[in-house]
Amino acid sequence: MQGSILTSITGWSAYDSVDGVDVDWLPLQFIARDDDQQFEQFSQEFRITSPGGDFFDYIAGVYYEQSDLEFDRRVVIDTNFGGFTPRVLGLDNLLLLLTRGQYGANQIGRNHFYQLDSDSWAVFGQGTFTISDTFRITVGLRYTRENKDVESVQTLADSNLGLDVPNLDPFLRNVHATAFNAYAYNYAEDRSTDALLPAINLQWDVFNDTMLYLSLSQGFKSGGFTSADDGEPAGLGVGEDAPYDPTQPNENFEFDDEEVDALEIGGKHTLLGGGITLNWAAFYTQYDNLQVAVFQGIGFTVTNAASTTVKGIEVDMMWQATEYLRLGASGGWLDAQFDSFPDAPCTAIQLDAAPLCGTRGGLLNNDLSGDETIYAAEYSATVFFDYSISIGSNGMQLFATGEANYKDDFSSAGDNDPLDRVDGYTKANLRFGLRAESWEVMAYGRNIFDEEVIAQSFDVPALAGSHASYGDEGAVYGARAKYSF
Repeated sequence: MQGSILTSITGWSAYDSVDGVDVDWLPLQFIARDDDQQFEQFSQEFRITSPGGDFFDYIAGVYYEQSDLEFDRRVVIDTNFGGFTPRVLGLDNLLLLLTRGQYGANQIGRNHFYQLDSDSWAVFGQGTFTISDTFRITVGLRYTRENKDVESVQTLADSNLGLDVPNLDPFLRNVHATAFNAYAYNYAEDRSTDALLPAINLQWDVFNDTMLYLSLSQGFKSGGFTSADDGEPAGLGVGEDAPYDPTQPNENFEFDDEEVDALEIGGKHTLLGGGITLNWAAFYTQYDNLQVAVFQGIGFTVTNAASTTVKGIEVDMMWQATEYLRLGASGGWLDAQFDSFPDAPCTAIQLDAAPLCGTRGGLLNNDLSGDETIYAAEYSATVFFDYSISIGSNGMQLFATGEANYKDDFSSAGDNDPLDRVDGYTKANLRFGLRAESWEVMAYGRNIFDEEVIAQSFDVPALAGSHASYGDEGAVYGARAKYSF
């Protein structure tokens, strides 16, 4: 009998990224953000696998991962609005007007350094018991532990002393606090977490052409620390320019582990002697502390929804209609809602009416309990065709494929503002060409009918009540050639 197989997998990845964004979303030059980001990750896995075909087959192993994320961010506010203010108001900048001539800087800004070191390890095992020729039980268990250390340092600056020089000017502090909810701080935090995750799967070959399964599992996503640079330190209300401890972040700086219990039942069927395959699945998923990325200020931050339920049905079918033509379709229904999310991010209109909205000192909050989660379209569907026919006797084929993808309307903003809802849409793609054993030439089109699709909509940070959005990819046409040596 063949022995077990030992496998070692070593991974390393790294990247450097530099970008600049106009984050005020206004026609005027106002707020700009520049990021210089570096990331490096190393992983090592050892696993042992049984040869297979026995009453008990198994896989077991250990895994280790270490990563380091570091970035420098600068946010600059142009108080001249690119020259607009002096031309219209006759002043050097808006700050001179607001402070009655006591403080003026052509630019103010903040510099943010963020470094997150993470290391995790896990041991795992999974075994399959072949009870009979038609019934199998698979059980698995994974234990994982993760440690994270973060350093997040922010300084305020202006063009009077230089945007690289930390500045403690009280007018500068007040402008950042009252207008942008930004402060100087120096946080150093750490967190450790672990999880024991079981799973069980039952498979039953009811007939030669039908397999049914039942799956129960638990999942886990570790918490962490937000990299957002706005937000007040602990003990400081929004807009207050009072003494505070710059080493103590508020409760929004750290987000909790996400935990999930998942149940799925489904079936895989072969019909018409193999001409049709039909698969279906029904699932019920319960999340605790679902991690939700929301747009606040000038970037995204992560928060937790206390509990969330996701349930749905997915069906897909493929039909070999002729020797040359294959047709397929899939569809899904999804019901995803926050069971409890009483402290969701407030909408721009709520914040304009009550600046303390969502804080302990505020009288207003945005309770999304019972509302749908973001990006959770209720219905989705795809239809496709795949046609290929041999030409001549040298193995060359003429082929054409295409699909249409439908997605129902959904919410795209973390505050579930109805103004940020994205309408449903359908996109169509098409490809056709010639291919042989070692080469292929193809023309293609994506979104060939140039459907206008909003990818995301969100509040404009500097203009309460206004919204910005950006579109998904429009029509794209091209050609590709490939040759294999």
